Amino acid sequence: MEPVQNEAKVAIITGGTSGIGLLLARHLHAKGWRVALVGRRADVGVPQASSLDPSGETATFEQCDVASYSAQAAVFKNVWTKWARLDLLIANAGGVDGGSWYNYRGRGAAVDDVPPEPDTTCTDVHLKGLMYGTLLATHFMRHNQPSPGGKIIATTSIIGVHPCPTFPEYGAVEAGLNHWVRVNAPLLKHKENITINAVMMGPAITPVMPGFGKAFLPEELVLPATILRAYDTFINDDDNKRTGETVETAGDQLFWYDVPERKAGELDVRAMAVYEPWFAMIHGEKSGLEDALQEAPKGNAEDTGRVKEFEVGICFIMSNVKIIAITGATGAQGGGVVNVMKKTPGWKVRAVTRNPESEAAKQLAADGSVEVVRADWNDEASLVKAFEGVAAVFAVSNWWESLFSGKSQWESGDIEESHGMNLARAAAKTPTLEHYLWSTQPSSKRQFSGKLETPHMDYKANVDARIKAELPELARKTTYLYFGYYPQNMAYFPLLKPFEYILATDPQAKILLAGDMTVNPGIWVRQVLATGSAAFGKYARVALERWSFQEMMDKWSEITGKRGVVIQVSEEVWAKFWGTAGTELAWQFKFGELCDPWAPTDEFISPEELGIDASEVVGFEGTIRGLARSGMFD
Repeated sequence: MEPVQNEAKVAIITGGTSGIGLLLARHLHAKGWRVALVGRRADVGVPQASSLDPSGETATFEQCDVASYSAQAAVFKNVWTKWARLDLLIANAGGVDGGSWYNYRGRGAAVDDVPPEPDTTCTDVHLKGLMYGTLLATHFMRHNQPSPGGKIIATTSIIGVHPCPTFPEYGAVEAGLNHWVRVNAPLLKHKENITINAVMMGPAITPVMPGFGKAFLPEELVLPATILRAYDTFINDDDNKRTGETVETAGDQLFWYDVPERKAGELDVRAMAVYEPWFAMIHGEKSGLEDALQEAPKGNAEDTGRVKEFEVGICFIMSNVKIIAITGATGAQGGGVVNVMKKTPGWKVRAVTRNPESEAAKQLAADGSVEVVRADWNDEASLVKAFEGVAAVFAVSNWWESLFSGKSQWESGDIEESHGMNLARAAAKTPTLEHYLWSTQPSSKRQFSGKLETPHMDYKANVDARIKAELPELARKTTYLYFGYYPQNMAYFPLLKPFEYILATDPQAKILLAGDMTVNPGIWVRQVLATGSAAFGKYARVALERWSFQEMMDKWSEITGKRGVVIQVSEEVWAKFWGTAGTELAWQFKFGELCDPWAPTDEFISPEELGIDASEVVGFEGTIRGLARSGMFD
């Protein structure tokens, strides 16, 4: 049902059926606002909403426990359906400690008689309620017409600034609310045109505690008019400029509180500033704030080799670090993932290899930040052991290895499919697994009903289908990665090294380019993991470029200063040069000529949705320049 368009402003007020919330609901409704009173008790809320408007056209009651995200989401949906906009959220629901945290009543208990689990309703309703409300309000305010944006005001307390031992949980929660407001303010304003502020209540006569009249002198109690004046300061801010502010209501006065002064001066500037690489990793895009730090500082602890000096106590935070198992860690894709993930905060790398004694594996182990373990892709049990305790797995198989050992294209495919399913089944048996990333390819056999085969690609796609059919639980937390053409092939892969570039394809045929394989695989894996469930079941193209072979050769010639020519030959001629490997590549090239095998569909998640920063990705040109500087084309 389409919501009814209304010009009047709309407010959601949690805790809106009594006390401060009801005061604000009446105040706003009298000024022409449409108001949704949110509370847990319908027997209280329905009459209060009806007292404002018996018709329900301009005032409504929404029953909700704001500690429940789904319940809050339902409220926001209902309000949007009714009035088609949201201008203001007043997050007012809350209450004091539900019991004693001092446990004085348990003084005489035996040592084995541990205290019962405490009541944390105060935290759940007030802190989580505001956090959930902020997320939901932001979503709906983005859709306001003609201009997105709005206001969020949190009801907090002055004991979130100055401690009151009577209410330890409530005081801690109120401090959290004030900080939530200050932390969110810059980005909500910058990106969403949403302001967020806090009204810190002094003692006001509300239902939150009995006997307020006896506990305070009259001059110490906050006047209702003072409360309204505080909220109106933000509500009447027509330019929507005031944000991140905290104001105390005391008696008949308002007092404004600033962020505390930094005592450490320049020493803690970086601790508070947004560091864009971390921000983008966690949130999917850069903050865009003017004072954000764009890159690591020169002379940082890692570059100067001083990290070990500051690792005191690191064992105490390891429980917060997740492990990613990276298969094929000594190869191109796996190695690129290792290079990025070992530097990603919150992650520890476990490199999985068949031969921990190889030089490449020893180099990984010598790094100190990488754990190297052995597993055999033919042995599912060894993979299960290698995946113990991991939160994520990057899985890749190696079709070319079987081909170059003398197997046919289809025999190599059978081996690859077997390896792929062993990896998948081992991951499915890992109880701690949160995310599975499988390196795969589109299938020409499936797309062209068997008229064109590319076994290297087809058998990988078989694994995709089998994961979805045979391992549905794993499929629900799998992201499928499509890697494009490696620019490094022009330096390392005999079939594709330039001289006179003889290819069994049209020089103008375009192909997806994965870019620098020492970096880009890790960037995508990191961002997929940061994106979380939104990437489950999706395919992601590990590429930002699509060039023709002629364009690649022209750029290679420009960078290296060497003459390069692309010469098209038939599949048969190319197979005489390179045997079955040439046949396979010729078929893959044919696949690319007939269609765009990597064309995005609804099953894909875009680089933008993953928060891929294009400036961090190393493309074809950057890769070739790097290889040229290292002397690979001399």
